[in-house]
Amino acid sequence: MAVEIKMPQLSDTMSSGKILAWRKNIGDAVSRGDVLAEVETDKANLEIESFNAGTLLEIKVPANDTATVGQIIAIIGQAGEKVASSNGTSVQKQEVQSSPQKSEPAPIQHEAPKQAPSSQPIQSSGDRIKASPLARKIAEQRNIDLRTVTGSGPNGRIVKDDLGASSGTSASQSIQETRPSALNTPKERRDTGSGSLEPLTKMRDTIARRMQESVTQAPHFYVTVSVNMDEAVRTRELLKAKPEYKGISINHLVIKASAYGLQHEPRVNRAIKDGMLYTPNGINIGIITAIEDGLLIPVIHGANELSLRDLVFESRAAVERARAGRPSSTDLTGGTFSISNMGMFDVDSFTAIINPGQGGVLAVSAIKEEPVVKNGQLTVGKVMRATVSVDHRVIDGVMAGNFLKYFKEALETPALLIL
Repeated sequence: MAVEIKMPQLSDTMSSGKILAWRKNIGDAVSRGDVLAEVETDKANLEIESFNAGTLLEIKVPANDTATVGQIIAIIGQAGEKVASSNGTSVQKQEVQSSPQKSEPAPIQHEAPKQAPSSQPIQSSGDRIKASPLARKIAEQRNIDLRTVTGSGPNGRIVKDDLGASSGTSASQSIQETRPSALNTPKERRDTGSGSLEPLTKMRDTIARRMQESVTQAPHFYVTVSVNMDEAVRTRELLKAKPEYKGISINHLVIKASAYGLQHEPRVNRAIKDGMLYTPNGINIGIITAIEDGLLIPVIHGANELSLRDLVFESRAAVERARAGRPSSTDLTGGTFSISNMGMFDVDSFTAIINPGQGGVLAVSAIKEEPVVKNGQLTVGKVMRATVSVDHRVIDGVMAGNFLKYFKEALETPALLIL
């Protein structure tokens, strides 16, 4: 039976996507996991992968056209199979996998005129060369043979920086000269005398609009707590030697402690939605993850229900998928609370802006040795400051303080995180 391939929703803000290029032609064989098309969204370029094996029978949305989330963009079935009429009575419906490209968000405007992307990836010894969509475009315009390029991305994937070096130009020059203009009007970087002006990338423009929306609509207020991290650091050192906790970090303990705090003060897990109080069914914590020129927020669903061991595995996998440009179909959706950790930058303290659609975000700073009083004695302790930003429309000071009380309790008594 033929399967309808529909435009997936890869983030909470995505409503449509533009097909940049089809990587399969009508009549081509499709295996599960094959890349079908490249799509531009409000956050990044996506590679849409197939859940199904078969033959690409029909392309419903051609390259350079836009499809809304849920719209049928293609049909896969058996070779020679008749495609049913639009009522879909003999066509099974199924969405596809997609993956935002980590470091190459699609711009809103750009310098070069639009050029039609290649409909087929470059082949080498019968295998598809691993290269990002932008890298392929740069290679096509500069006549670079990707078979001669060594990729520095995940699993040897060729990224734009590799082609910048190959072509004798900087990576930024390559981007400026080859990215298509979303408005079909070339825009150039301009020197104003006191500086320069250039268009925002699409991801950066989305971040700007979303953050402006958040600070405009949600009255933020902030509550900070100091946490003695001596026991948390000791616990992490003990657990990291165990195979089942491979890769455990302080941030994993922070995520679990946040879930513990939200479980005990669920009112901080709420938000405003359509002018009403929204209470989600679960505690889904987003991990704010920096990528080149932007952010992605992979989500750990049901974080309070996961054991610490499982949370370590799930969060490591989700962050790695995001940074590698291959998140799963649910990685970027459904977050109810977020965490921003800048401890690796030796930051004393900071505040974060709430992600629209959520009621709070936790800003976590570095662990530093400071004088502390323990059992009436002055000593040196490991101290971390954490600041929760909350939407005052639905969360007041008592709720925020209660959340931080339980968050602090869990980190200072980390046995609570392992139970």
